[in-house]
Amino acid sequence: MNATSTFDAGTEITQLTKYIKPHPASYEAQVGVVVLIVILGLWSTFGNVLTILAIAMYKEMQKKSNFFILSLAVSDLISGMIASPLWLYRRTFGYQNWLWGDFLCKLFWFADESTSYCTAVHIASFAIWRYIGIRWPHAHARISKRKVKIWILSVWTVTLTFGGIVFCTFYQAEDRSTTGGDKARWPSCSIITSDEGVYRQRIYYTFSSSTFMLFPMAVLLTMSVLITKELIGNKAFKSQCRQKTERKAIAQLALISASFLFGYIPNLVYVMWTTRTVGVDYRLDYWVHMGCYFALRTSECINPIVYNVSSERMRESSKRVLRFIWNGCRSTAEVDFDNSRKGKRKGAEKDSTAWESGTSQGRQSNSADFNYVKTVASTVT
Repeated sequence: MNATSTFDAGTEITQLTKYIKPHPASYEAQVGVVVLIVILGLWSTFGNVLTILAIAMYKEMQKKSNFFILSLAVSDLISGMIASPLWLYRRTFGYQNWLWGDFLCKLFWFADESTSYCTAVHIASFAIWRYIGIRWPHAHARISKRKVKIWILSVWTVTLTFGGIVFCTFYQAEDRSTTGGDKARWPSCSIITSDEGVYRQRIYYTFSSSTFMLFPMAVLLTMSVLITKELIGNKAFKSQCRQKTERKAIAQLALISASFLFGYIPNLVYVMWTTRTVGVDYRLDYWVHMGCYFALRTSECINPIVYNVSSERMRESSKRVLRFIWNGCRSTAEVDFDNSRKGKRKGAEKDSTAWESGTSQGRQSNSADFNYVKTVASTVT
């Protein structure tokens, strides 16, 4: 009986040992990933906060086109401040066993997917907005700020619902350190593997990504072709000033679109690939996803640069924000007023010192004159 129990226990330990897998990255590689992601996250946070303040703080920057830029910056900021730290733990020290609770696991997927879908729909909307401005400028001018805000709010509502609330129900934290099978290559906080969880996630992801990623990309490409055709075809009927303005607007859209495609297409392809293939080495899966995620974080770092490079007004507004922060959150007028007061105070102190010095010298001079007269009088006497 004891021998049989010992044999069964030894067999179970052997089976567990068979499934226990080391982390796909060495400790040094994990530290390197942490350092790189932290640097990208800090830069993304700084750039997007600067963009938000540059638009929100100054009334002249609160134009209809800039509302799309502001909303895109908010989306990237949420992704960088919430999704990025949770992803970092998920892919490094929490890879085999997520210890931060199921709520934070679902929060990661909520923030990551909803902001991805929100960004895609925003860029497609921005492309349509630019095309309307070039094709029908008068109708474009009549669209009110209120309608633009309502559209942006609607985009947020839909993407948070279908890309966040619904999407995060397909994921949970599971201990994968002793899990066998093909799905063991995914981190602890991943798709629910029981009750056909992978199949259900794949069906929904196909629907949601087609609606909120692939369709916006198709709209973006279509609008790009139409905008190019419009610029080439009606060039002779536009003034030089308008052509220059349109070129800047299209350059901004082109850069934002290129950054978006660079960051989001690899991640979309990875999810499609990893949920539809079997027998993939978990180390290969790990580093493929790592490269895709670096592209995503790099894209979020590029966007604030694009906003400022392609717009002179954005550059000036960003400089004003930086000066405002440098001056201790005081406006330039307040600083100039304080400096003028300091200048007047120093001038008054200087005049007072000069007056006192002159008075003292006068008293000394009068005293010297009095002594001289006294001396002369005594001599005459």
